[in-house]
Amino acid sequence: MSEREKSKDLTITVSGYFKSGKSRLIYLLKRYLKEQGFSVEFEANFDHPNEESFDKFASQNLHDVIDNIKTTRKIILREAQFKN
Repeated sequence: MSEREKSKDLTITVSGYFKSGKSRLIYLLKRYLKEQGFSVEFEANFDHPNEESFDKFASQNLHDVIDNIKTTRKIILREAQFKN
C-alpha cells in the first residue's frame, strides 16, 4: 500500500483512564463496522497482543459493563484533523 493510500485510512482512537470502558467501546465499534461491511483492522497493544485475545476479553460480561458505563461515564466525542 502506498503512502498516499495509507493517508486515506481512518484511524479511530479511544482514550480514557484505566478501566474507563475503552476496550468495550472499541469492541462494539469494531463489531458494528464489520457488520456494515467495513474493512477493520485491530491494532494490537500492551494489554491485547492480538484480536482474538482482545475479543475474548472485551466480550466478557458485555451487557453488565455497558450498563455500568452508561450510568457512570459521560462520553465526549471529539474530532481531530491532520493536514496532508
